[in-house]
Amino acid sequence: MKIDVNRIRRLFEKHGGEFRCRYQADVVAGGKKFKAGSEITHRDIDLLAQSGVRRIEVKYDVTLYEYLSHEFPAEFRRPLHWLDYYALDQYLEELEQVNARSGRKRHLALVGDVYRSDGKSGGTEIVFRHGDRLDYQKWKSSKIFIASGQKFFVRSSENGVILFGDIRSEDYADDDGFRKRIDLVQAMEARRGDKKYEISPDFIPRLDVRAVALPGKLAEEYISSGARLVVLGEKITSAHKEAILQVKAYDPFVRMMVTPPISPQNIDHVLLQMKMMYTTDRWKKR
Repeated sequence: MKIDVNRIRRLFEKHGGEFRCRYQADVVAGGKKFKAGSEITHRDIDLLAQSGVRRIEVKYDVTLYEYLSHEFPAEFRRPLHWLDYYALDQYLEELEQVNARSGRKRHLALVGDVYRSDGKSGGTEIVFRHGDRLDYQKWKSSKIFIASGQKFFVRSSENGVILFGDIRSEDYADDDGFRKRIDLVQAMEARRGDKKYEISPDFIPRLDVRAVALPGKLAEEYISSGARLVVLGEKITSAHKEAILQVKAYDPFVRMMVTPPISPQNIDHVLLQMKMMYTTDRWKKR
C-alpha cells in the first residue's frame, strides 16, 4: 500500500510502540537505503520527510489497516465483505451478468494489497493494489497468480444513501419539554459502530447521505454519486413517480424503500430496514 508518511507519523505518535509496519519496496532517502521487509521506525519517517519523500510503499496487513481505518475512516474505509477465492470468483461473474442488464456497471474495490510470492527474490509481488477496481475480466486475467486459499476484503462500487423528497419527522418533547424533531443523519451517525443498527461498515452518514428535493435531479444524482440506496418519503407525487421510473429504467436493480414519518418510537425500525435494503443485492435469488 502506498501511504502518506504523515499518516504513518500520526500512527506512531498516537499508538507509540504498539504500532508496527514494514517496507514493501526499497526506499532511498538522505543517503540511506531502507530495504523491503525491514521494519519502519519513527526515526525513519523523520528522515524520509526531511528528504522530501511524501509517500512510501508499505507492506499491507489486516492490523495495519485497522489502525488506518480507525484514525482516517473516510480515507481508509472499512471493508463490506470478506470473501474467499471461490466466492469472489462467483460474485464477480454474477456482477458481469448483472452489468449486462443495467446501465449501472457495478464492480468491487479491494481493501488492501493482494500479493504473490516472487520465487527469484524470495519476496512478494503485488498482483492487485488497495483500491483497485476489480471486475470479472480483470480478475480472470490475474487470478492464476493467486493462491486458492487467499481471502479478500472488498468494498462495493456503490456507496451512499439518497434521501428523495420529503422525509418527515414527527415532533416530540425531550426530557426538558422542548419540542424537537429527529434528524435521520444524526440518528445514523449516533449508531455507527453498533453492529445491529449500523447501515454498513464502510458507510459514513455525515459524508455519504445526499438529499434530492427536485424530482428532475434524482436520476442525475443516482448516476453520478453511485449511491447504493434511495430512501423515499411517504408522500409521492406524479413527478416523484416519473423520477423513480427513470432510475428504474437505467438500473432495474436499484435499491429503494419508503419510510414513514420518523419518530422516537420507530427510528430503530427505520434504521434496521435501511440496513437490510442497503446490504441486499436485489439480483440474487432467494
